[in-house]
Amino acid sequence: MIAKNFNQAASHVYCTYFDTGFLSRGLVMLRSLRRYDPSSIIVVLAIGEVPARVLHDVFGSELRVIESEALHSAVPVLRVIREQRSTWAFYATQKPALAMFTMGSEILPESVVYVDADTWFFADPAPIFQEIGGASVGISPHRFHAANRNLNIYGKYNAGWVYWCNNQIGRECLADWRDDCLEWCSEQNQPDGRFMNQGYLNRWPERYSNVHVVWNPGANLAPWNVDGHVLERDGDAVTVDGSPLIFYHFSGLRRDAGRHWYSSYPKFEQFDLVNDTIYRPYITALDAEGRRLADTYGIEGVGAAQSVDEFAPRVRLGP
Repeated sequence: MIAKNFNQAASHVYCTYFDTGFLSRGLVMLRSLRRYDPSSIIVVLAIGEVPARVLHDVFGSELRVIESEALHSAVPVLRVIREQRSTWAFYATQKPALAMFTMGSEILPESVVYVDADTWFFADPAPIFQEIGGASVGISPHRFHAANRNLNIYGKYNAGWVYWCNNQIGRECLADWRDDCLEWCSEQNQPDGRFMNQGYLNRWPERYSNVHVVWNPGANLAPWNVDGHVLERDGDAVTVDGSPLIFYHFSGLRRDAGRHWYSSYPKFEQFDLVNDTIYRPYITALDAEGRRLADTYGIEGVGAAQSVDEFAPRVRLGP
C-alpha cells in the first residue's frame, strides 16, 4: 500500500463523494483511478459512517477521507440547507463545496478535478490534462446524440467531471459555483437554464477567461453520447473515434430485485460492442465489489432494488 504525503504540493488532486447507496460504485471507480493514475492524490467525502469505515479499511493511507462534519464545519450554511433540500439536491449542493474545500486544503494542489462516483477509468487520464494544458478551467460537453437532444434542458456541459487550476481564475470560478449552488440547487429545471449544480456551467465559457472545453472523445463517454461516436475493439481495450476510451459515465444504471442490471437510456445502436467492452466488465466489477462488501460488512452498496417497470425501455446490460 502506498502511503501518501498530504503535506506536499500535488499536481492535480481528485475529489469525489458517495453514500452507502453508491458505495460499490465509488469503490470500483477509485480502484480504476488508482490503477491508471497510481500516483494521484484523491480526496473522498464519505457521506455516512459506513462509507468512511469501508474506505479506511480498503484504502488506508492511499486516500484522504473526510466526513460530512468536516465539510459542514468549513461551510456551516450546509447544515441549514440540508434541512431544506431533497437528498439529491443537497448532495449536488455539496459538490462545489467539496471541490473548494480540496482546493484550500494543506495538500496545496496545482489543480483540482472533481469526478463522479459512477464513472470508471479504462485508461490513463493523462491525455485529458495534456489537452487542457494551461487552461484555468476544464469542462466536458455532453455531446448529446441526436436521439437524446431532449436532454439539452440539463445543460451543455456535464458536472460529473470538472477541472480547475489553482490560480485566480480557477479559484474564482469554483468559489462562484459554490456560492451559486448554496443559493439555489434544485431538481426542477428553470427557464434560465439552471438545473441542480449543472446548469450553471452553461455560462462559464463567457463568464470566465481561459476555459477549455474538452474535445477528447474518450473522455466522459456516456449513454447520452455513445451513439454519436464510432467504437472499435483494440485488443482488450476499446477506442472512440480512434482514441482510447479513458473513462465512461455509467449514468442511469440500476439493478432490479433479480440482480439484473438495466439502463434507463434507449438501447445503443452499437449495443453488442458497448455491452461487451464497457458494461460487462464494469458490472462484473460492481458485482464482485458488492459480494466483498456483503461478506465483510453485510451490505452490497448498490442502493435499493428497483422494479423493472421503472426502467424504460428496459435495456438489460452486463453478463
